Amino acid sequence: MLEFLKKITKWLVERIFTPVASVIKKTAVGKPVLKLPSPNPPDEGPESKQSEDHPCPFYMKLKLRFRDIGRMNAIIETLGRDFLTAMPEGAYKSRLGQISFLYRRMHEDLANHEVVELIENAHKHQESHPDDWDEWNRANLREMEVMYRHHCRVDPELMEKRARLAYEGRRIHRDVMMTNNWEEGREFLEQMIGLQRVIAESKCLADNDHATETAYQSLLREYMPGTRIEEIEKFFGEIDKKLKVMLPQILEKQGQRDDPIPLEGPFPPQLQMWLNRSLLQLIGFDFKRGGLYETGHNPVEGGTPDDTRLVIKNVDAANFMESMKSALHEGGHGLYIQGLPRDVWRYQPVGQDMGAAVQESQALLVEMILGRTKEYYQYLAPRVEGLFQKFGDEAMSPENLYALKTRVVPTSDRKKADEVTYFFHINLRTKLERALINGELAVKDLPEAWNAELKANLNIEPDNNCHGCLQDVHWFVGKFGYFPSYTLGHMMAAQLFDQMKRDMQDLPERLREGDFVSIRKWLNRNVHKKGRLMRRDELLNEVTGSPLSTAPLLNHLESRYLLRA
Repeated sequence: MLEFLKKITKWLVERIFTPVASVIKKTAVGKPVLKLPSPNPPDEGPESKQSEDHPCPFYMKLKLRFRDIGRMNAIIETLGRDFLTAMPEGAYKSRLGQISFLYRRMHEDLANHEVVELIENAHKHQESHPDDWDEWNRANLREMEVMYRHHCRVDPELMEKRARLAYEGRRIHRDVMMTNNWEEGREFLEQMIGLQRVIAESKCLADNDHATETAYQSLLREYMPGTRIEEIEKFFGEIDKKLKVMLPQILEKQGQRDDPIPLEGPFPPQLQMWLNRSLLQLIGFDFKRGGLYETGHNPVEGGTPDDTRLVIKNVDAANFMESMKSALHEGGHGLYIQGLPRDVWRYQPVGQDMGAAVQESQALLVEMILGRTKEYYQYLAPRVEGLFQKFGDEAMSPENLYALKTRVVPTSDRKKADEVTYFFHINLRTKLERALINGELAVKDLPEAWNAELKANLNIEPDNNCHGCLQDVHWFVGKFGYFPSYTLGHMMAAQLFDQMKRDMQDLPERLREGDFVSIRKWLNRNVHKKGRLMRRDELLNEVTGSPLSTAPLLNHLESRYLLRA
């Protein structure tokens, strides 16, 4: 009996009395205070690393600061989507003030002296206590420093002004596209480019490794960290040289076949949106954490893993293929965003995407590569034939839809460009925006320079400035340095597609059956869930065995457009 009581007493001490005592602390006046463990904040899951204790107190402060910066950015994203889709016109001025204020506050929270001191002390702790830091925490600290260095020398007023101009630019771009008003567009672009140059010069001073970088290079870092303009020049030079040989060959071979049958509408907009949402659901987009919306503005990528609101331009009743293309493209962005490691690193830098090139790789892989295969149209054709009640219409056959989507026709419109000539549009814009930012091209001379480049590369000229230098929203919202990401993303998409085919030998059959689940899982496992754990080429080396290269893209284009039956 005595032995039994001893065991009970020991059990009570170990299991109850000691744990309770461990959370009782004495205050300065000696009064016992019960300190209970803090539950995770409501927007963090049980596996979240944001509030998890770390031996380095400086890093803990950084995690909490970047958590709040991430929350603020999520609020901006939500306000921005509402601006495009649901905001009443009367709220325009107040919304500009709200968004620009939040950008300034976010910038002030990030670019201050306390942050750099915390980063320096965290690095010292990492060097002296390496076992306390796993690869994710190391990467998170690295990305915190990248974000700080990108913002630290820019005046908060400039960031506030840029945010306001960006959202004003969306409305101005919409208006000038309806009126073809070059003078209004020119005046706004001169204002935006002047601001971008000032911001770029501030950022140049912040880069200790490349102190003599150009203004354009400093803006490029915002969208593709670690990418150098010299690397882009090399890649673009290789593609330009090859495609200038391939394009005439493709057009000649294409001329030997009958033209595809044009589609005849109408294709009711509500049915098109039903189709688009169904296709997004098919590829694995989670509508419990996102949605698809129309806008009178241009489409936009982005959102958050829990609120991924994809936005496409209002659909055209004459051609369902255009809105489907846009939905697939934005859907690729959406899959990436929703696949990021939100449960663990929700608002931390390491839990974000790897930049514009990787973002565009996911969108272009879905839209341009997978969404233009024969097998995809073998799956799609009978379904759209029934949806739009085009029974027996030869234009809706798999062969014709595929021929329409893979037809190479030089056009002045980037968004309607085929997969082969798309590069020339991006090359043109990259050259011109670089010249605009570096002061080598005046805005007043932009239409002439644009038309000359288009003529030299594709032997066509735009009918007017709306079909030429005004057509893209990017410059109106201040996205100078973003355009190269489309070509780098296309390259990366082709490289990932090659590896995907090796890993899934039955990929064509999966596409024919509409099985995108395995594709989404492959992308999630190999790209999405990695966040910013590594850099672009590190990721490609791990997944494909080699860094970014032009060869997979050029081989893909040759196979699809020259070697196909």
